[in-house]
This record gives sequence, C-alpha cells and structure tokens, in this order.
Amino acid sequence: MKIVGDTLEEKFLVLFSSLNDISPISKEVWENVKPFFKSISLDTSEYLFRSGDIVEDFYFLTSGLARYYYLREDGKEFNKSFAVKKGHLLSSISSVTAQMPSPFSVEILSPFECLTIKYQDFLMLGNKYPEWNHLTLRIYESLTVKKERREADFLLLSATQRYQKFLKEYNEVVGVLPNYYIASYLGITEVGLSRIRGSLGLT
Repeated sequence: MKIVGDTLEEKFLVLFSSLNDISPISKEVWENVKPFFKSISLDTSEYLFRSGDIVEDFYFLTSGLARYYYLREDGKEFNKSFAVKKGHLLSSISSVTAQMPSPFSVEILSPFECLTIKYQDFLMLGNKYPEWNHLTLRIYESLTVKKERREADFLLLSATQRYQKFLKEYNEVVGVLPNYYIASYLGITEVGLSRIRGSLGLT
C-alpha cells in the first residue's frame, strides 16, 4: 500500500462532488475537513484490508474497482459487493464501530485511488460541524437501505431478475468482471449464470 503524503486536488474535487450528492457541504467546512484525509494508491490484487483485520478508517473511492468478499474455511469465496462508483465508501462498519475483526476482505481489481480518514476523526468532525453530522447520518441511511434491498432481492427476485438488476447497477464494469465473481454475488453457480445469459441471448 502506498500512502501519498500530498493528496491530489483532483481527488478532493471528486470526493467533494460525491459527498454533496449525499448531503450539502459548504466549501468552508470542506476546507476544514480536508486536512484529515490522506490519499492512498493501490495496485491490482492488493488489499485495502483483509478478513480478521481491525479496520479504523473510512475509504472513499476516487477511481478504480474493488470487491468485498467473504472466505469460508473450505476456501470458497462469496462476493458481497463491488466498489465502482466515485465516492463509494469502503469500510467494515462492525469493525470501525465496535473494534471487531472485519468479517470480509476488500481486494483491489484495478489500479485504485481513494481518500481515507480515520473513523474517529470522521465522528469528531460530525460533532464539530452540523452539516458533517448530517452527512454521517445520510451515509448510514444509505448503507441501511442498500442492505435491505440486497436482502429483499434474494428473497423476492429470481436469479434471472437479480442478474438483470446487476447488469443495470454495474453496467460500467460488468464486461471486466469474471463471470464467477458475478455468479458468486448473485448466489448461483457459474453454470447457472451461463444458462441465464443464454436465455437472455447474452452468450
């Protein structure tokens, strides 16, 4: 992992824009919180953190692609999610909030750039700046909604419907992700995914 001492202004512009889409932040507050961020660059196949690590930071994607995955004792992997969009928050909430080992790993799938901030600093800034506190609440709301939708998809949608939804949500990178990653995310086998793709005329 390479930690860049002087963060790039382009990255800050990306993050400022992304966070403003979640909840408005004044330029004055943004200038005050910027010093708490560091810039990190990772290469393909490196890890942001691994299962079992105690995670202390929030990582905000500015470019690149990563996957969250669980690893079973028998070596079988289960993909939890993919980080694609600029401004995407990567972390283990159970780990940063309760100092528990992360139950999953985050692997880098392409050259990756992000801005990172200590979780405790993130909370401190929320106590200091009301609009940053509102941003924190909106972030947690969005994470909760995403989790509920994911659970609902597995309970209410067929595998074909889940794949069609995946194609819409991850259209930017669906062509570069191996099919076995996608199948794992959908909770089906690679053979099952191949059949679905065939039925949709995608093979």
